[in-house]
Amino acid sequence: MVERPESRSSLALGMEWAARVTTIGLEFALPVALGYGVDSWLHTTPAGTIAGAVLGFATGMLHTVRMAGQLAGESGPRKSRSPDERGPQGPPGTPS
Repeated sequence: MVERPESRSSLALGMEWAARVTTIGLEFALPVALGYGVDSWLHTTPAGTIAGAVLGFATGMLHTVRMAGQLAGESGPRKSRSPDERGPQGPPGTPS
């Protein structure tokens, strides 16, 4: 497999990673802060904060897993091809 050089500058790559990390951090923290605000406004028990924490954790983890899958697809090993894409194959041990 031939490695292609990155066509973007290192500054552009750094900004992309900063945006990704910031987005994920906000996805974890913002629902908790909003839940706390709702609890303060309505004078309720920490139900809003707990709901915000669960929602924030689920959202942040979902985004993290999706991003990891995208990164693995970009730089990971190639998926094996189906038998139709490989072409004809002879008995085991013979070159194809």
